[in-house]
Amino acid sequence: MISGALEGRVAIVTGAARGIGRATAAALLARDARVVVADLDADRAGEVAAALDPAQERALGHGVDVAAREDVAALVRATTERFGRLDVVVAHAGVTDFRALAEAELEVWERIISVNLTGALHCIREAAAVMPAGGSIVATGSTNAYWPEAGAAAYNASKGGLVALVKTAAVELGPRGIRVNVIHPGIVDTRISAFVVHDAERSAPLLERIPLGRFAQPEDIADVIAFLASDDARYVTGAEIVADGGMTAGTPFPQPKEDHP
Repeated sequence: MISGALEGRVAIVTGAARGIGRATAAALLARDARVVVADLDADRAGEVAAALDPAQERALGHGVDVAAREDVAALVRATTERFGRLDVVVAHAGVTDFRALAEAELEVWERIISVNLTGALHCIREAAAVMPAGGSIVATGSTNAYWPEAGAAAYNASKGGLVALVKTAAVELGPRGIRVNVIHPGIVDTRISAFVVHDAERSAPLLERIPLGRFAQPEDIADVIAFLASDDARYVTGAEIVADGGMTAGTPFPQPKEDHP
């Protein structure tokens, strides 16, 4: 934790009511930023903001459906009206659904794309309209972008498309001094992954693939996002940062069962 690293900065974190989003809001506040905790669940967003900042001076809860551009525009307006500026946006809000490609309903596909990909587009466009030079936009991708899982076609596609979107935005916004990056978490101990993380039988083969030997905690990802938001990453843009404990770095080499002379 680097106290003061984001002093004077104002940030929005979408999908911030729980998990990685909440941890990210906490990490930014710990670095002295002012933070808007945004989530589809407006009531919970307000509760989280109040819990993270009991004085209610540096955190604000706000409801948002990132799939609706007018909602994102209203979020940005509320941020600048309350805090006077916008320097950091973490486009974290996302949804998923697990079913075979042949069984995936079009409505489910469209919702996942509209939140995970189009929602990130709305965040980038609306933020860039008011963000000064030195601003930072961080989108939450996934290792699924390049290491797809069967049964998650829409999610995989949304995260793969997000990479192209981030790189395009980095190229277009770079001349204005605005950086855009994407972080790819691996398996994180959150609600969405609980069925794996907290099931010994399911988790064992996955842990064998992770050189660091554990699943991530939300704070592990949040600290990387905070780095990308800060001036410590001032020359980093258009980058994909993988935070998966080494899971997708390569295939583990089988260990011998006994020593050989």
